[in-house]
Amino acid sequence: MIMAKKNNTPEMPATTPVMPDEQHPDYQAYTYGDDDAEAAAQAGGAGPGIPGVPQIPIPMEPFPDLPFPNLPNLPLKICSAVSGRYKLRNVLPTGPNGPIGVPIFNLTSITVRVDVDRFYPQKRISVQVSRVLPRSTAHIIADVTSDKCTGLNRRRIEAVISYREGNNALIPGERLLFEASRGLGAGYSNYKLTVFGSATPTKTYVLDFVSQYFDDVEFEVDKVANADDPTTEYQTHSHPNHPASLPNETISFETVYKRAGFNATMSPNRSEIPISGAGANGTWSDSEMHNAMVTYWSRFSNLPQWALWVLFARQHDEGYSLGGIMFDDIGPNHRQGTSIFTESFIKDVTPGDTNPDAWRKRMVFWTAVHEMGHAFNLAHSWQKAMSTPDGGHPWLPLVNQPEARSFMNYPFFVSGKERAFFSNFEFRFTNEELLFMRHAPRRFVQMGNENWFSNHGFEEPRQDMFSGRFKLEVRPNRENNTYSFLEPVSIELKLTNTSGLPLALDEHLLQDGGHIILFVQKDSGTVKKWQPMIVRCHDEHKKMLADGESIYGTHIVSASTSGWLIDEPGFYNIQAGVDMVDEVLLSNVLRVFVAPSTNPEENKLAPDYFTEDVSRALVFDGAPALYKAMDTLQEVTERLPGTAASLHATKAVAAPLLKPYKKLEQKDGSLVVEASKPDIDKAAQLQTAALMSSPDKAADTFGHIDYFKSMEKLADALNDSGQKAEAKKVMSSSIATMKSRDVLSEVIQQAENKAKAL
Repeated sequence: MIMAKKNNTPEMPATTPVMPDEQHPDYQAYTYGDDDAEAAAQAGGAGPGIPGVPQIPIPMEPFPDLPFPNLPNLPLKICSAVSGRYKLRNVLPTGPNGPIGVPIFNLTSITVRVDVDRFYPQKRISVQVSRVLPRSTAHIIADVTSDKCTGLNRRRIEAVISYREGNNALIPGERLLFEASRGLGAGYSNYKLTVFGSATPTKTYVLDFVSQYFDDVEFEVDKVANADDPTTEYQTHSHPNHPASLPNETISFETVYKRAGFNATMSPNRSEIPISGAGANGTWSDSEMHNAMVTYWSRFSNLPQWALWVLFARQHDEGYSLGGIMFDDIGPNHRQGTSIFTESFIKDVTPGDTNPDAWRKRMVFWTAVHEMGHAFNLAHSWQKAMSTPDGGHPWLPLVNQPEARSFMNYPFFVSGKERAFFSNFEFRFTNEELLFMRHAPRRFVQMGNENWFSNHGFEEPRQDMFSGRFKLEVRPNRENNTYSFLEPVSIELKLTNTSGLPLALDEHLLQDGGHIILFVQKDSGTVKKWQPMIVRCHDEHKKMLADGESIYGTHIVSASTSGWLIDEPGFYNIQAGVDMVDEVLLSNVLRVFVAPSTNPEENKLAPDYFTEDVSRALVFDGAPALYKAMDTLQEVTERLPGTAASLHATKAVAAPLLKPYKKLEQKDGSLVVEASKPDIDKAAQLQTAALMSSPDKAADTFGHIDYFKSMEKLADALNDSGQKAEAKKVMSSSIATMKSRDVLSEVIQQAENKAKAL
């Protein structure tokens, strides 16, 4: 602990131990039957003991099965807590005189997690099923709809299945019934789960109680020789800025994660890492920390395990601005290690704070729990909409919570910053985070299992970070977010000045490919980084953007330099970021749906269509040198007429014919540039059919920017070839479509001026 100077720091409150669970205001130790609130009061109130049974407290574990002959006649309906982990009971072979031999080996294992009381109940039951032969797994989550205490320690909980993942045949059904009851004694001794549905057979599983926790996890804390001593606990009232209702106690890593539902223990193995491990510069890179983890962590293994290494180091290579990081994204098993940097901005006390030592300790403790949370696969509160780990799964969609009072939010991001955050922060995770930690398929949560999409660095915000000057939006610019199979997904980026003042901005920021980043994630896949196939380097052209005014950009996000990112039916999440040099903005998360194929021809064409060359031909508006790709697009136009994919294919096939198309050819041993002769009539015929036969459909699939730009190019080509009347028709159609789709008035005015000049 850092010792305070007596002359400038208020006296620290007396240290108090962690509050026993049964005394904590957020702990639910027992429940009553519907008609027993009044009965309990008549019997002497709702104390921790059972009326009529002296000296039997309600424990965190289920009651021991003690023989009290008078218990069956007790009229009160009082049930102790049942939340925790259960497993399928191993049964014994039976003979004439009862059970004999050893337990039968179950080819199917079942783990049930009941979450209805104790700390922060989520009112869920999740079931994890694993079959050995043939190997198969399933996972379900059910929402509790009824929870009744029908007698002394007789509990009946009903739930409706709301989430499935894996092989549904392993646990078919629609509803669950969990029952806990006592035997001859006071405590629970019988547990069973029944699964039933309208069209499935009813199955009942006899369970054994395993633990009041949903999983066991071990933390090992090491430090670097030149770092401050690890801060693994915090006195909640040591700093005066705290919620009035917050209990006064000393909490630890174990406390926080036990209340989150994990049997957290601290490893007895601790190491002090010599500073030589950080290399010549004395600071730590991700790779160096990974090497240290391999060397010093007593439980290191390239296997998934419920264990986490926590390192307290002095400073990262990035310097003072990085306070902590979940660094382990090297090798096959991620999320096993996290670091906290004691010589970083987290030691900088808010000016004027009356208790700087407590402020620092609270911030270091918060940072450590925050980074450890990332190892459980939790995202930042403002990034929850993308909080899905790598690997095939559809987790529940989440909503960003920028004002959340959670370990996973940044205190300085909320309104009112740190003072407002800690004034009502209860040192816990939000319900959405607890739901994920307790009930998501375990491979999503377990360390060393599923990968995560970012390294979750906890960085000091620059003064203008999330300044509110601009808002970035990603949108489809169409009525719905559903795309047909083979249809390239085009999105539009909109950057709006929200500062209240006119600001100068490079008008090419969203279009040149050098300042934006996009992430695409299929619900059952990894988060993939989109990179543009075209990056334009041009002179900076500043545009004065009035308050409320926007600039725009459009991109086909289906394909990237690494291949196709959207090539299967299903839901996808898309998020954009833009680097504005002094600020990085993140957009909303756009969720789109790609419908399954309804045409056998689409399935036949798909293997040839979803190739890198075809994606390049689509992005570049045709690529005659990619002969096979262009042949495939020609096939799409012929075999899938009228589809969105055929519109894109037609535009790509026709675009090179609108002008002399330059190609680098080899002749007589030398490379020469040759230009093909344009075929305006053929190109106009193809593009008119694609762009003008159904303007709204075309504008939907291409997006406004690309559609109207293509119409303008077609008009220019016709005008240059002397077909002025046809050019005017194209522009007239374009203007009419703009007006029907409420395009900005200044854009319409520009198009009208162009039409008049033809």
